[in-house]
Amino acid sequence: MEKRGKTEKVSVTLPRELAGEIKSLVSQGEVSSFFAEALEHYLAFRKQKIALDKGFGIWRRELHPDLIAAGDTRAYVRSIREDKERLARLGGSRGG
Repeated sequence: MEKRGKTEKVSVTLPRELAGEIKSLVSQGEVSSFFAEALEHYLAFRKQKIALDKGFGIWRRELHPDLIAAGDTRAYVRSIREDKERLARLGGSRGG
């Protein structure tokens, strides 16, 4: 976990069992950094979930009839990877 500069003291109430489990795993001097790291991970998870929820349903079969079967998708990805002009525009190259 990286240091973030200024800190703020926050009081939280936890279920006794959860608090005991944390105390059994984390030394007294590391509790704050443990919570900060855990919350950073959880916040990233929540942000990803929100983004996925917002994007759910955006794919429409009728807009992409050429990509319905798994083989269609593989062929599409292969064509993108083999498109030398596209790769040149993007500054990439394919070794081979």
